[in-house]
Amino acid sequence: MKRNDGIGLASKFGIEFLGEKNNLAYFRGDAISAEIRDDLKDALGRDVVILKSSEVNPLELKTNRSKSSLGAVALSEQILRDGILKCCSDVHIEPADGHWRVRMRRNGTLFLYGEYDDDKYSELVTRIKIMSEMDIGERRRPQDGRFTETVEGKQVDVRVSAIPVKGREKLVLRLLDREGLDYTPQGIGLRGEQLEDVLKLLRQPQGLVLICGPTGSGKTSTLYTFLQLLNKVERNILTIEDPVEYAIDGINQMQVNQKANITFTTGLESMLRQDPEVMMVGEIRSKETAEIALRSSITGHLIFSTLHTTDSPSAMIRLMDMGVEPYMLSAGVIGVISQRLVRTLCPKCKRQVETHDDYFDIHGDTFEPVGCPHCDSGYIGREAVFELLILSETVRSLIKPGVTLDALRSEAMKEGMVSLRESLRKKIIDGTTGMEEAYRTIMTL
Repeated sequence: MKRNDGIGLASKFGIEFLGEKNNLAYFRGDAISAEIRDDLKDALGRDVVILKSSEVNPLELKTNRSKSSLGAVALSEQILRDGILKCCSDVHIEPADGHWRVRMRRNGTLFLYGEYDDDKYSELVTRIKIMSEMDIGERRRPQDGRFTETVEGKQVDVRVSAIPVKGREKLVLRLLDREGLDYTPQGIGLRGEQLEDVLKLLRQPQGLVLICGPTGSGKTSTLYTFLQLLNKVERNILTIEDPVEYAIDGINQMQVNQKANITFTTGLESMLRQDPEVMMVGEIRSKETAEIALRSSITGHLIFSTLHTTDSPSAMIRLMDMGVEPYMLSAGVIGVISQRLVRTLCPKCKRQVETHDDYFDIHGDTFEPVGCPHCDSGYIGREAVFELLILSETVRSLIKPGVTLDALRSEAMKEGMVSLRESLRKKIIDGTTGMEEAYRTIMTL
């Protein structure tokens, strides 16, 4: 009886019942609220899994395994082709017990592409390692490689990482779409007053600008956007990166190479002898790198780099914790940008809903994802939300031993810094993203 009640309730809300397995009930539907999910769970008396339209039904995985009847070459080409055409950023090829699976990351979220029988795994891994110019005889140590793939006229750089797991190898293929790049302020999500403030920073002749956020928050795209804006024939721009994600014409890009003793620190020291106006250091990981960057910024160079902190004011605390002298920070740093990536709602199918939310202080209409043939999941693409800290004289005066994060943040807010939460709120109100995605994003703040 409970089962019929649950299926009837799902039908009422337009949710497709897929079946049951391992005491779980599977449904398919997009933009399902937590309340509906709880109602289904109560009606069925068991946990429920609601799949989006883009996700593979695990109850049908035996059917998906029939794809392994393809040869390794054809199968690798099919996986790559689908990953590229689905605009995925990463393809995971990984072993499991008695089989192997492929997952893909699209708009920042992993989904299951398919599972396969074991017979083709070793052959497929070898095929991809050959394409990546890796040592196919080495299976005990991590390896990296890359190759270029063209699908329907679209040229994509594929960066491959192989690591040993469970006695075999797991591959991750990073898909870098040259033609899909949009290294413009609008392309990464910079607009309005924040864009104006960033352009003021870029017009400065010297100083250190830091981009902060966790891995996968779009820091590299922001750095490349800034470099593109500064990329003029009269400027000598050099970078040290790990690795070089995209080659940019007109910019001199150096890659970290531990075997050749090219690190962020040694690379930065070498670039200073190359008569630069602008330099970019992929990441500040040590006191030494930070101090060289700061000294360079004080003596007439515009420097960009990244740091792993949760928000903009935290960057000052983090660098002081590294051992950097406060006077160097107050003299060298001119701006700190913290950011996160949010999935953007599909304009063709997003649905207007009435919302009352105290955390974001939103009481009115917002939009939620639905899902359609154009997007599959209700989302299409991503853009960043930003928190921009311009170091005023008052903020600089606070950078001293013993200063608290709360004191720095409070003063920055008084002087007009828009927090990540407020930036996210604006994206919700203007329909760029929805409440569900906003709450997923703030879990990293």
